[in-house]
Amino acid sequence: MFNLKCERAAMLVASYLLGYNKNDTVKHLAVDNILPDQLQGADIRLFSRGASADGASKITDLLLLFPGAAAPQNIVCLPALPQNAVSHLLAGMPLQVVDFAHGRKLSVVYTHDQQRCA
Repeated sequence: MFNLKCERAAMLVASYLLGYNKNDTVKHLAVDNILPDQLQGADIRLFSRGASADGASKITDLLLLFPGAAAPQNIVCLPALPQNAVSHLLAGMPLQVVDFAHGRKLSVVYTHDQQRCA
C-alpha cells in the first residue's frame, strides 16, 4: 500500500489532453514526460476538492501513485478531470494514461474499495 502524507509530499502537477474514441466515449488521458520508468505497483485516487464555478459539479483530481519512483514523479496529479472522465472511472471502466514522450502506457481502473476517507 502506498502511504500518502500530504503535509510534506512533493507532487508533480501535470497537464493532459483527454482522448475519445469514435463513439465519443472517453478513451485515454494523454500526458507528456510524466510517467516514471517503474509503473509496477501503481495506484490511483480520485480527490474531490470543492465545487466548480457553476456550483453544479465537484472538481475532481486524479492522483497517480508510483511507490517505486523518486519524487516528484512518485505522486502525479492530473487536476480537474472533466465530469465524463470521472464518470468513466467511477463506473469501473479502464482508462489509459499515455505518455507520448516515452511511449509508456498505464491502464488504470478505479474500484470502490480504493475510496479513502480524508
